[in-house]
Amino acid sequence: MRKIIILMFSVLIITSCTTTIPLQTNLNDQTMLLAKNRNIKANYTLVSNIPDGYIPYISVQKNGKEDVNNTSYKYGSETAYKKIWSSYFSSKFNNYADDQMDIEVTLKELKLREQAATSIGMTMLTGNTKVNVDAIAKIHVLVDYHGKTYENQFEVNASAYNESQQMQTGSYNYTLNQTNPTQQKSKLLESCLNKSVIQFENFVRSIILSDKERE
Repeated sequence: MRKIIILMFSVLIITSCTTTIPLQTNLNDQTMLLAKNRNIKANYTLVSNIPDGYIPYISVQKNGKEDVNNTSYKYGSETAYKKIWSSYFSSKFNNYADDQMDIEVTLKELKLREQAATSIGMTMLTGNTKVNVDAIAKIHVLVDYHGKTYENQFEVNASAYNESQQMQTGSYNYTLNQTNPTQQKSKLLESCLNKSVIQFENFVRSIILSDKERE
């Protein structure tokens, strides 16, 4: 019985230290502007090596050492990826076109990285901390168009700064953030996946250009 209580207590501690990052899964204005409307039917398959759940979180120290924590944040990685990419294909390709392109897109990696931009001494002196937050994705694509196969893999990064200030009122200590940290991570992940779409869009342009040169 004592072991069960200890185990339950441990689970509660782990759970209480986990933050769920809300999903934002819209194609942003830049993606909609840069992605061209194509009279091509996309026979696409979306594969994710990253399931919904815990997302890798990397904390980079001032000496460059990386601490990886896989239980700090939960995020619907696969859901967000498939929603954004499905929106792209349904918006920018013509499902009734005679011309067809077979596409397989695989999400190989999706992670968060945070690095302090303020020294420990300055933080202790002022209570102010600046951090750079990155959302990083790695995408692999395989395209078959007019009998020729094209392959590419690329990594994309969305980055932003955040600033926090340690405050004290009487015996109560609290932290004020310039930007809500959880919402910022959510927006960065959405932006990162949008950037992966733009990278693919550039790849498709090169494929179509190469195909025309073959004619």
